Amino acid sequence: MEKLLMDIVNAGIALFRSSEDKLKTSVTDLEKIFESLKSKGELDQSEQAQKLRDLLNKTISDAKEAIEKTNANYSDVVSKLQANYQSISTQVEAMVP
Repeated sequence: MEKLLMDIVNAGIALFRSSEDKLKTSVTDLEKIFESLKSKGELDQSEQAQKLRDLLNKTISDAKEAIEKTNANYSDVVSKLQANYQSISTQVEAMVP
């Protein structure tokens, strides 16, 4: 039984090492492909490509603006809730002997 467990552990280690090597190779290959595609995209100065870049930049800008407004509103709501809680807490303390 002990030998069987050791065989299973050893097989698991080998499987892990094999998967790790394959994953590293895949990540390296993916990085190379991404860099190649990025370079090709940068070279594309067509009107369509520029429109797509402009649209993407506007979308990102709009998203950042929406997030900033949401964060500001969230902070405002939290401040109001804290003030209300403090007020209620004070009133409850005054009522309870």
